[in-house]
Amino acid sequence: MPAGAGFGAVVVCEGAWYADTYLQAFRLKSGHSILVYGASGAIGTAAVQLAKSYGAKVTAVVATRHLDLVRTLGADRAVDYTAEDFTQIGETFDFVFDAVGKTTFFRCRRLLKPEGVFAATDLGPWCQNPLLVIWSSINGSHRVIFPLPQSSKAKAFVDFLKTRMEAGEFRAVIDREYPLEAIADAYRYVETGQKTGIVVISVRLADETAHA
Repeated sequence: MPAGAGFGAVVVCEGAWYADTYLQAFRLKSGHSILVYGASGAIGTAAVQLAKSYGAKVTAVVATRHLDLVRTLGADRAVDYTAEDFTQIGETFDFVFDAVGKTTFFRCRRLLKPEGVFAATDLGPWCQNPLLVIWSSINGSHRVIFPLPQSSKAKAFVDFLKTRMEAGEFRAVIDREYPLEAIADAYRYVETGQKTGIVVISVRLADETAHA
């Protein structure tokens, strides 16, 4: 547990682990530019912060109500996808990361530099993303990747994230917190696809919470 952090703040680790898996696969470093689509979710909010900690220039694509949020997380540019076509913003990137699995390589490829790489957290329509990984590997372009977290690296990442949180370089974005007995309500809310950051389940029972 990071010093001074509560339970709710540290459950962010799963989303952050997925985000960092992709950033590591990109080999993201200082001077790179990255566009994060869906930057207001659990993975997206983590990706914005971690990408900035690696020294990258970050463009975050979100809905109107999340513009201020991603700016506070460090995004250099915030794009409102409800107000404009994010693929027509007049900029190209080293990497495009679909953190919610709701766009495609074919829609985003105009955003990529000649050696740019696309990745998404979802299989994509008709499972196209793994197929594109195979195809881009065969043709040598490696334009699409679909990395998976490796459990052997989990402890090292937890230690890394703990350090970032204690240094004030990473914070959890918590949408709502539910008691354990309302876990079904929490799942229903998450399934709306409207959550921001993470939803926390408190494992304390209601009577314990009231006593505390």
